[in-house]
Amino acid sequence: MADGFIISDTTYAGEAASQFIVKAITGADTIKGGNAYIKDGIKKKFTIPRWDADYQDFIQDRQATPQSKGTMTVTGQVLDPADYMIYTEFNPRDYEDHWFATQLNDTLIDRALPYSVESVVVQEVLKRHTKYFNQAIWNSNSANASPSIFRYYDGWLQKAQNSGETIVVSSPITLTAGNIQGEFLRGYQVIPPALRYDPDMKFYCSYNTYDLYAQSQINQTYKGVDTTLDGIPLFKGRKVEKIADFPDNVYMIAKGRPDMASNLWIGLNSIADEGLQLQRLQANSELFFIKMLMKADVQIGWNGETVLYGTALNTTDVPD
Repeated sequence: MADGFIISDTTYAGEAASQFIVKAITGADTIKGGNAYIKDGIKKKFTIPRWDADYQDFIQDRQATPQSKGTMTVTGQVLDPADYMIYTEFNPRDYEDHWFATQLNDTLIDRALPYSVESVVVQEVLKRHTKYFNQAIWNSNSANASPSIFRYYDGWLQKAQNSGETIVVSSPITLTAGNIQGEFLRGYQVIPPALRYDPDMKFYCSYNTYDLYAQSQINQTYKGVDTTLDGIPLFKGRKVEKIADFPDNVYMIAKGRPDMASNLWIGLNSIADEGLQLQRLQANSELFFIKMLMKADVQIGWNGETVLYGTALNTTDVPD
């Protein structure tokens, strides 16, 4: 290993393909699925304003000079993005013995990577960050100790667990294909009435939990799903969202949208912070670096509109 690259193929047997093939990696299922509102440009903190009142409080008998009746409550949830960064160094000369050697600059002092290699390195580093970010927004726990990279803020699961307002499904068990529909139903039954038929209320679960749900549909004696199909991603009309790196035996039900009506919020400062850099480390060095500064946090708008189910829910143990 030299300066950030592990070069295990140093053979050169003629022309090489212009593009790399890359290993498959899960992405940001949460964001791609339109499940969270992203508030960008937060320099320090941002308050999610909340307004509430009991609708019955405002109703009274008609009278000539009425008396004020009813109370309006204004509160807020805070997004407080925490700092972290991407940074890695590498030496373009590591490719001198590689099959891209013919594309390197002839001048050693300007030995930068070929554009095709630069593009792949940047794109794949960002893809790895996307996978990390999707995992962090659900599983991070600020109580984690260094060197855990899932300690910068509490993810949604930890925030839901920390709040006394969250609707918790009692006596959770290990989920199987035989019991998952019954356990989903227990969560559905405790959704607040005002949201039970809201099409944006969604079940969030792991890939393994989703597979159990799909298998339960196949196993039904009557009206089962064809074994050639993935399974129908709906329960009682509500979307079942499979999320990469979500813990097993846990699910959360919340209103997920890509706008401010969402109950799941993400706070960032990608606008003001320094963007992605790929450049020489310093004037007298052959090394290059990739660097990106980030600030991020997540928040739940109304914990009382969130249902949590979990067996031994412990987000300190982040899934692989």
